[in-house]
Amino acid sequence: MKTLRSNRGFTLVELLVVITIISVLIGLLLPAVQAAREASRRTRCQNNLKQQMLAVLSFESQKRHLPAGSFITNEQFTLGTSWRVLILPQIEQDALLERISLNKEGGFDNQLAAQTIPDLYQCPSAEFELQDGLLRSHYDAVSGSGYSTESRWDLEDSLCGDIFTDGVFYPNSAIRLGQITDGTSNTFAIGERAYLVDKEWLSGSVWYEEPDEFMCMYSTKNVRYPINADHEQFGYSMTDRSAPATQRKILGNDIFFGSHHAGGAHFAMVDGSVHFLDESIDFVLFGNMASRDGGEVSR
Repeated sequence: MKTLRSNRGFTLVELLVVITIISVLIGLLLPAVQAAREASRRTRCQNNLKQQMLAVLSFESQKRHLPAGSFITNEQFTLGTSWRVLILPQIEQDALLERISLNKEGGFDNQLAAQTIPDLYQCPSAEFELQDGLLRSHYDAVSGSGYSTESRWDLEDSLCGDIFTDGVFYPNSAIRLGQITDGTSNTFAIGERAYLVDKEWLSGSVWYEEPDEFMCMYSTKNVRYPINADHEQFGYSMTDRSAPATQRKILGNDIFFGSHHAGGAHFAMVDGSVHFLDESIDFVLFGNMASRDGGEVSR
């Protein structure tokens, strides 16, 4: 007599157990995959700053001074060119520079060229920033800490505020390496920005005189607040229309540095090195690193 053998399949309970195990494994693997991707993005962001600084130092070796944080135009209400545009030849973007069409007044003639942006001006952890179809950068230069009244331009206090000039990048700056007496490895050049990236990447600054002397920096910022400053403690930008009017306290030139990476932000030093700074860094030390000749290193 032949023995009949039945083909036994999975029971419903067994199938549910397998599905549960797979779900748990996926739940365990996803954070690890996301962490690995973010680590890769952080490395690329760090490299972006490294490449920018190599271009800045190449500019310095040719011109014998660092590029201006921005140009101040001859005409009021006219956008001046940012440092990002000035170093385009050093990152092999001569064709883009030609499209931008710089003029003798310190500005540029083709704002629509900002529909294109070099990859190294945008952090891979952030979303592409658009303004009227024009791209924005996630990196701004550091203008200074303004610890002394002699190291700032005293301007209006209702929209953009003062400009600190004890750093290495500010409007019409032309800082030589010899002026950085605190040491190039101890002085900020460029940092990440995440909150309210407020103008397309070509623009450096704009000014007018009436009724109050005014200048707003779009490619450089003062160090006046901590990294990733807490909105509950410090408020929001004066130009942040999404914030409650009573909480708009931060002037435009003081919008803080920060990033889309957890816990801090990358900063490039003048010597070309790039460091990830914890957002809990002592604020006095943070401000000291923003100035070029405060003498803090020797104290």
